Amino acid sequence: MIDFPPDIDDCTTDAERARWLLTASIDQLIRDQNFIRFALRAARFQAGLAYLDAEFSHMREPRREDGWPLNGVAIAVARGRLNRIASGLPPLNMGT
Repeated sequence: MIDFPPDIDDCTTDAERARWLLTASIDQLIRDQNFIRFALRAARFQAGLAYLDAEFSHMREPRREDGWPLNGVAIAVARGRLNRIASGLPPLNMGT
């Protein structure tokens, strides 16, 4: 069984915060958005805030006729950065 901190503010490292964000349900991200943003700002975890913004933008953007988003690149980049951080690697800041 994987042991994750029960709440974002229980995370003590950026890697833990990244894993928490990547495994949290969309419902939890929406419901607790303000608290999550507060915790990420307090920890000065800018990559986490950028990921949260990308997830919400991804959910709100228009879709093509086949149901896929018009621009899947932004969310792929945000998730990739967080996956690197969750793995203990530095994020690639290409293009930003």
